[in-house]
Amino acid sequence: MIRSRPAKEAGFTFLEVLMAMTILASFSVLIIGLFAIGVDRMVDRRVEARFQQVRPEIDAILQAHLDQSRAGDLPPAIPHTEAIPLSRRGYSLAATFKVSPFQGAPGFVAVVELLFQGQPVKRELLPLRQSYVDLKQVTDGK
Repeated sequence: MIRSRPAKEAGFTFLEVLMAMTILASFSVLIIGLFAIGVDRMVDRRVEARFQQVRPEIDAILQAHLDQSRAGDLPPAIPHTEAIPLSRRGYSLAATFKVSPFQGAPGFVAVVELLFQGQPVKRELLPLRQSYVDLKQVTDGK
């Protein structure tokens, strides 16, 4: 003789288990997405910190590059293939120069790319002005 199950037996139905698994899977996907966002932000903060550490060096390189060109002329670009190495290991600098697009603002703008192991990691727009003192005349003793 087969015993029949009581109507009010304790336990979960298949539908309840399926719904619980769906909810857990949904939350797991959301949490993984949050981890990805956190890692992305952490990388951005690290790159920004490195940029701020080498910023004085970048400013000096750009200013020297600008001052070596003739007054009023755009200096030649620093392409990726000839990127200038920086003091932080693995980082280098590439840049292009443009006349300042801001109305009434004399000078130039450098589009700077911070490279890590040859790959661009940060792009920044930095304003520049040619020095008032001609370094060539000062060093020549004129």
